[in-house]
Amino acid sequence: MFLLGWLLPVGAGAQNAHPDVIDSLQRRLAATSAHDTLRVFLLDELCWNLSRADLPRARSYAEEGIALAKRIGYTRGEARCRQDLGTCLSFVGAADEALQQHFMALRLFRKLGMKKAMGYAYNGIANCHNLRHDFATAESFYLKALALAEQRRDSADEALFLSNLADLTWQHGQPTRAGRYIRQALKLYSALNNLPGQANSFYTLGNVYLQSNQPDSARASLREALGLYLMLGDEYGASGTYSNLSAVLLKLQQPQQALANSQLGLRYARKMGSPDRMQNAYQQLSEAYAYLGQYHNAYEMQQRFQHLRDSLMTQANTRAMALLQSRYDAHERENRIRLLTQRQRVTALRAERHEQRIRLLGVVVGGLLLLVVVGGVLYGKLLRNREALAARNQMIADKNTALEGAAAQLQHLADSKARLYAIIAHDLRGPITAFSGLADLIHFYQRTNDQESLHHLPTIVHDAAQNLNNLLDNLLNWAASQTGELRCEPERMPVRELLSECYELFQTSAHANQVQLQFEADPNLLIYADRNMVRTILRNMVSNALRFTPAGGTVRLHADIEPTDPTQIHLAVTDTGTGLPASQMQQLLRPDLTQIRPAAGRTTQGTGLGLLLCRTFSEYHGGALGMRNRPTGGTEVWVTLPSAGMRATTDVPAQVPAAA
Repeated sequence: MFLLGWLLPVGAGAQNAHPDVIDSLQRRLAATSAHDTLRVFLLDELCWNLSRADLPRARSYAEEGIALAKRIGYTRGEARCRQDLGTCLSFVGAADEALQQHFMALRLFRKLGMKKAMGYAYNGIANCHNLRHDFATAESFYLKALALAEQRRDSADEALFLSNLADLTWQHGQPTRAGRYIRQALKLYSALNNLPGQANSFYTLGNVYLQSNQPDSARASLREALGLYLMLGDEYGASGTYSNLSAVLLKLQQPQQALANSQLGLRYARKMGSPDRMQNAYQQLSEAYAYLGQYHNAYEMQQRFQHLRDSLMTQANTRAMALLQSRYDAHERENRIRLLTQRQRVTALRAERHEQRIRLLGVVVGGLLLLVVVGGVLYGKLLRNREALAARNQMIADKNTALEGAAAQLQHLADSKARLYAIIAHDLRGPITAFSGLADLIHFYQRTNDQESLHHLPTIVHDAAQNLNNLLDNLLNWAASQTGELRCEPERMPVRELLSECYELFQTSAHANQVQLQFEADPNLLIYADRNMVRTILRNMVSNALRFTPAGGTVRLHADIEPTDPTQIHLAVTDTGTGLPASQMQQLLRPDLTQIRPAAGRTTQGTGLGLLLCRTFSEYHGGALGMRNRPTGGTEVWVTLPSAGMRATTDVPAQVPAAA
C-alpha cells in the first residue's frame, strides 16, 4: 500500500484508504527530515489516499509537498504532487484549478522525459475538459495519452485510455465510436488476463448496446460483467450491473425479472453503503413498479430517489465549502507564521543589541583596568583601535561607493523617463498639428479648386488619427501594466477569429499604403489567452510591419502550433521590408525603451512601447517575444501563447488575402 499513490494511473480513481494506512503514513512522515525527498513522497501518498475521504486535508498535503519539492529542487516529486492535486480538485468539480495543476505537471514530466507520466497528465487534462462538458477537447487529450501508450507498447495503459474514450463517447451520445473503443480495450484486457478490466469493459459495452437499442446484446454483455464482478467480490460493480440489467429487461418487456434485478442492485448498494448506486437502484425500482402498474410503490421509490439525490448534492456543496474553508485556513496559517517570523526577528535584533551593549561595557571596563594596570597594554589597545578605525573608514568608503552607484542608476532611470516623455511629446505633436492645420488646408484647396489634393486629405486624416489612437492605446496599456491594474483573464478562443479581426482593422491602411495584407490560420486552432491582450499584441505587430514595409510590399499574419512545444501557439507577422542589422535587433529586444527603425522610402518613428507591450503581455501568459531577419528579405516578429487544443473540423478556408 505504501507505493499505491505513485503506481496507480491518474484518472483510475482513488479509493478510500484504510485508517491504519493513513496512520502509518503520518508516522513515517513525522520521522522524516524536513529536507528529505522521502518526505515529498509521503506527502503525495497521503494526498492520494485521502483524495476521496478528506479532500481539504488531501489538498493541504499536496501543497506542502509542492512547496518542499520546489525548495529542495526535487522536480519529479513536484510533478507528482501537482498531478495528484489536480485529481483531488477534479473530484470536487474545480475543473479550472485542476486543469492548471495538470498542465504544470505535464511541463515538468516533459522536461524529465517521463512519457508514461505524460500520458497520465494528458488523461487528467481530458478528465477536466470532460467536467467542463468540452467533449471535443477531452477526446483530443485522451487520444494524445493513447498515442504515448501505443509508442511505448504499454497494453495496460492503452486499455485504460481506450476505456476512458469509450465512456466519454458513450456519455456524449456516440454509441458506435464508444463500442469500437471498448471492444479494443476488452481485447487488451483479455490478453493481459486483467479480470477487473474485463468486467468494467463488459459493463461499458452493455451500456453502449442499451443506448444503441440492442437489448439482447446489452443483456449478454451485462451478464458477463456481473459474473466477473461476483467472482471478484466487487459489490460496487455488481450493484450497478444489476440496476442496468433491470433497465434492459424492461426494454425486453420482462418487468418481474427487471424488478428482481433492481432489488438485488439495491441490496448490494446498501450493503456497501454507496449512495450513488442506491440512487440508481431506486430509480430502476420506480420504473419497474410503474411498468407493473404498482404506482404507489413507484411513487415511494421515486421519492427515495429524489431525497437521496438532494442529499448527494448537499454533500457535494458541503465538500466544496470545506475545500474553500481549507484554503482560507491555510492562508490564515501562512499569515500567522509570517507574523511569528517577524516577531522572532525583532526579538533576535533586540537580543543582539543588548549583547552589543554588554560587550561594549566590558570593553570600556577592560580598558579602564588596563589603563590603571599598565600603560604598555594601553598603547597596544590604541594601535588596535586605530586599525579598527581604518577598517571602519574603509567600510564607510565602500558604502559611499555603493551610494554613488545607486545614484547613477537612479539618474539613468530618470533619463530614461525623460526620454520617454520627450518621444511621446514628439509623436503626439505630429497628429495634433495635422488636425489643427486641416481646416486651413481644406479652405486653401477649396479656394484653389485643387480637387486632387482634396482627395488625398482623408488618407492624411486617417493615418494621423490611427497613429494617435495606437500611441494613446499603447500608453494606457503600458501605464496599466506598470501600476499592476492590468488583469489577465484568459479564455478559449479561435485563433483565426482574432487574426480576421486584426485583418479587418488594418486592411484600409494597407490598401492606402499600397501594401498587400494577408492572414493564415487553421480554423480549428484554439488559444487560451486574454482577448484584449492578444488584440493589442496583434495590433502592434501588424502596425509596425505596415510602417516598415515599402509600397508594393507584403505583410503576412499567420498562426500555428509551436513545433518545439505543442502546448504553445506561434503567432507571427512577416514583412518584405529591408530587415534590421543584428545590433539594432538586439537593442530592440532589450526590456528598456527603444526607437523603431524607419521603413524604406518613409520616415517612421515610434516610442518603442509597442514591442514592450507585446513582450509584457506574452510573458503574462508564460510566453515569449522574438524576431529575426528572413533570408528572402524583411523581418519576422513572433510571440508564443498557450494553446487550448483543436475544435471540430469545419469547411472554412484557411487563408484570406487582400490585394493592395
